[in-house]
Amino acid sequence: ANKYRHIVDPPVGGNVTLVCCQTTKGPWNIVVHERWAPLGSRRFLDMVQDGYFNNIVPLMRCVKGFLCQFGLNGKASNKYRSNLQDDQQWLPGGPNHRKNSLGVKRFQQGYFSYAGAGPNTRSNQLFVALEDSPFLAGGSPWEVVFGELVGSHSFNTLRQIYTGYGEKGPSQGFLHKHDSSSPELKKEFPLLYGCCL
Repeated sequence: ANKYRHIVDPPVGGNVTLVCCQTTKGPWNIVVHERWAPLGSRRFLDMVQDGYFNNIVPLMRCVKGFLCQFGLNGKASNKYRSNLQDDQQWLPGGPNHRKNSLGVKRFQQGYFSYAGAGPNTRSNQLFVALEDSPFLAGGSPWEVVFGELVGSHSFNTLRQIYTGYGEKGPSQGFLHKHDSSSPELKKEFPLLYGCCL
């Protein structure tokens, strides 16, 4: 194991599933670890198997040096909106665990988790870390990592994701009404990237 990849040793065992995605800028290969987050990983794989990502899903909130959030895509967003109970957090929390003695930060580049608004609010919005972060998952019980990017090509794609819209990308309300094929979305946000299977 690479001691510089994780701040602590992740849970081991369980199923490990490779999900291959295509973004506007290239491939993302995501390894989903069942033991890292049993409920979160199952929800994500259910979405994959159900065709949720068969159409391009907008990368709606991509903040430079921080994260890229996605998951909403028009009427399809009405599915998988039910909230999940939080998985047990395996990353150490609090300000004393932002990095370890080797300098490894808590939430590593390429980690995947769910976005939420409080305990037990995970649904169909996810995010990937664009860079290593000492702050993510520090006190948010819903930010349990369920997967990670693998392969140099995946990280090359991650580094090319457009972050110019930052926090001013399409709103959640807008994306509940308009999917990636919407002329309104393309007109308002012509540089917005997306991902699909």
